[in-house]
Amino acid sequence: MENPPPQEKKLPRSTTAWAVVIALVIGLGGFGAGWIVKGFSSVIAPPQSLRLNGYQFIDPLLACNINNSNVFQEDQSLNKQIQSIIDAHKNSGDISKASVYFLNLANGKWSGVYDTEAYYPSSLGKIPIMIAYYQLAEESPGILNQEVTYPVGSTDLNQMQDIIPPEVIVPGQTYTVEQLIEYMIKYSDNNATQLLYSHINQNSLSKVYGDLGIPVNSDATLANLDFITPHQISTLFRILYNATYLSRDDSEKALQLLSQTSFTQGIVASVASSTVVSHKLGLVEIAPNDILTEHELHDCGIVYTKTPYLLCIMTRGSASLPTLEGIIAQISGIVYSNVQKGG
Repeated sequence: MENPPPQEKKLPRSTTAWAVVIALVIGLGGFGAGWIVKGFSSVIAPPQSLRLNGYQFIDPLLACNINNSNVFQEDQSLNKQIQSIIDAHKNSGDISKASVYFLNLANGKWSGVYDTEAYYPSSLGKIPIMIAYYQLAEESPGILNQEVTYPVGSTDLNQMQDIIPPEVIVPGQTYTVEQLIEYMIKYSDNNATQLLYSHINQNSLSKVYGDLGIPVNSDATLANLDFITPHQISTLFRILYNATYLSRDDSEKALQLLSQTSFTQGIVASVASSTVVSHKLGLVEIAPNDILTEHELHDCGIVYTKTPYLLCIMTRGSASLPTLEGIIAQISGIVYSNVQKGG
């Protein structure tokens, strides 16, 4: 049985595992097809250094210090400020949990608050699809120019989203793979993601997860929905920033696309308007018996200040979507201010 494509929907408690996947995996609230991949462990603990296997004479380094060893300094002051914000919103009932992972990309200083909490990755899973296509294109450049037609009469997978993409592909029109990637990343178009997912060799997508040691869940239900931490999500951005997995040109292109993401109510809302942010949103509704009880809202990416830093904020709560956006923006503001002051 093929793995289903990513998408978003309200999640009834009685939904079966594969139906949940179908309901979750595409779009701003969608999942990113590759995160449900059979054949991998559902929990993969990141090693101290992440290296690419499969070579006889070399051992390529993708990222190091993944487990936050004592090599780099933990920012205890920032931890306290972030924890205070999270605890206040938990006490008020806005959220049931929230987690933050911060990494100063210039000096290695980091901060992790409730960062062992796990969440559903949602549309953050679109990043591995992009990475898989760019990796394939490094061996077969013509793949990005291949044309795919969006069939007339296809189900519009964007209708189920809380945040409607500002631009979407049109039924009956033909697009190149590269154009579809732009719609998927910049606007989080579910329909573009569906076409890309159905067009790619699934082994290529699985390889990305295996190479990067990214956790997967082959049996997603409401009972075990959450399985990935913000620290683990950060690997996707670190390998792009360091250009250690894709070529330098493709890493640059990927982060440039992510800098054009249309969502601006989270991390972006609390940094200077001139600041470039390469990031991706994840959003999913939790709605047993079709009654909305909680949202999971995440925003993760790289903030290009004079001192670039990586920030991943993941939340789950019963408050309104604008409230969750505000919490993410509040935490982003604290981090931005801290970095500007030299923290």
